[in-house]
Amino acid sequence: MQRTLRIDNDSWLECCNIGLGLFAPLKGFMVSEDYRSVVKNMRLKNGHPWTIPVTLDVPEEMTGDIKRSGKLVLANHKGDNVAEVLVEDVFSVNYGNDIKKIFGTDDVRHPGIVKELSRSRFRVGGPVKVLKYEKDLFPAYSLTPSQTRGIFKKHGWKTVVGFQTRNPIHAAHEYLQRKALSSADGLFIHPLIGWKKKGDFSPLAVVSAYEKMVADFYPANRVAFGILRTPMRYAGPREAVFHALIRKNFGCTHFIVGRDHAGVGNYYGKYEAQELCKKFPDLGIEILHYHGPYYCKQCQEVVTVEHCDHDAEHILPISGTEIRRSLSEGRLPREEFMRKEIADVLIELHKEDKLFVGEDV
Repeated sequence: MQRTLRIDNDSWLECCNIGLGLFAPLKGFMVSEDYRSVVKNMRLKNGHPWTIPVTLDVPEEMTGDIKRSGKLVLANHKGDNVAEVLVEDVFSVNYGNDIKKIFGTDDVRHPGIVKELSRSRFRVGGPVKVLKYEKDLFPAYSLTPSQTRGIFKKHGWKTVVGFQTRNPIHAAHEYLQRKALSSADGLFIHPLIGWKKKGDFSPLAVVSAYEKMVADFYPANRVAFGILRTPMRYAGPREAVFHALIRKNFGCTHFIVGRDHAGVGNYYGKYEAQELCKKFPDLGIEILHYHGPYYCKQCQEVVTVEHCDHDAEHILPISGTEIRRSLSEGRLPREEFMRKEIADVLIELHKEDKLFVGEDV
């Protein structure tokens, strides 16, 4: 007897990502051997680099029927059938062992761990067939890997730098992006638009800020903009590798990993993500390891240690926390931290209560 499982939007998005090739070489949700290999070795069973589990959780009471049926139909919140899983494995995960390896901590206050612990321990693995793709709030930017590769080819870009973010653009990120443009044919700005913790910037805020930046301040024939629909894991170093592999699938030849990539709080070292990336010489995409940047009062511009060695009294770290606080109070952040034109866009969204994620979504 065929079984149907009602899934949340995150799981539907992951089905879509598998179907569109964002998670290549994955063809479906991980079976136990791949899952355990990723947790332990940060590689799939076949040796391919992979650092973040991609799994489908199911209620314990359904596991017996799922094993017998061999196929699981997935329905969205409306009850529409959106995907099918050809069941190859039903297994359970070991939170006591796996959580700390994946996240580098077992602190139950970590937002990624909170989300993971809210899921069932029982998982179904097997190839996915997508029946219906989820419609996006930003269809113009929901580019598939085949579409981005086509865009890069059309522009004649041989080298393309991918940039991951979950925030609106500020001065430090602008510096990194312009530095990338100075050494590559093209830049692919690709913010993550998916589940984020309460208090993070809303998808609308991120997209609106970059729309302004790309339209008014970047050369049209050098920059492409798209969105990545997958949840944040806040898994720091492991998620940095995961993000790099995804951008390779989109056609990027290079990927920026900066300070505390995909980090949250003080769980990870400032450049721990860069160090982990160096352990994967077979990623298939070149990692750009940038330190800093910061604003130097003496130089009167955003710089890095590569070309500024002024004393600490002149250094002004570009603080995302301070930027968020200023915007939440309806104030312009310091001009050293963010362009006024970008801040104006965000303050207007704050007036409409659309600047931040109000609940975990």
